[in-house]
Amino acid sequence: MKNKLLTALAVLSFLSFASCSSDDSNDTVNNTTEKFITKIEFTSNEDASKNRTLTVNYDNNGRVTTASDGSGTSLFTYEGGNLDNITGSGSQLLVNDVTSTIYDAYEVGEVLEYDNNDNPVKVKLYERDYDGVIWASYTATITYDSKPNPYYHTLDAAGIIDVLDQVELNFSMAPQAEEIVMAKALLPANNPVKIVVKDDETNAVTAEVNAVYQYSSDNYPVSASITEKDRYNNIYTHSAVYTYMQ
Repeated sequence: MKNKLLTALAVLSFLSFASCSSDDSNDTVNNTTEKFITKIEFTSNEDASKNRTLTVNYDNNGRVTTASDGSGTSLFTYEGGNLDNITGSGSQLLVNDVTSTIYDAYEVGEVLEYDNNDNPVKVKLYERDYDGVIWASYTATITYDSKPNPYYHTLDAAGIIDVLDQVELNFSMAPQAEEIVMAKALLPANNPVKIVVKDDETNAVTAEVNAVYQYSSDNYPVSASITEKDRYNNIYTHSAVYTYMQ
């Protein structure tokens, strides 16, 4: 099975976004320049069918109105200034792309360890058979650079940061509250540049991804090159190009 964790981490250059504590104490995030993503173009060097473009649109108040990857579109509606619902053919598109789908290959057991900047650096993962019995467990070790994650302000403009803080929004076709809690626990403050997945029983490396970013002067990535190796030592290379609101 091709590792969906690694594929999705490569998609749109390790899509994830910064966690924000309820007391707004994350200086890594709060001290960044506010820039909003309008487009990310992902290209697979081996398989053009995997190319995709995430497009994000905003209203006159700076709130996200739609997010589309070409095959599905999420529609964002607001009530009283707060995110009220996400609907459409891709009702969880932005939420999933940025959070839970990076772990789709596995069931996430728990975050085992955080670093001093609240980045999850070790995560327990499981695979189950068709009967729901766990047949393998893994530990993912994640390395970050010093740059803040660029997706925070975009997701804040969509009201999703508040949702993760409050864990009370009832999305249409959305994850259950406990899954949102787990999504928040997984979110890093910095950009991940490497992930290594090891089998807990054999300690063998079953997957690895490395990313190299090119940054603008305000520490936002303008491009990324990603190399992915699966458990069979197959190599896949990808690239991502970022566009921000002017």
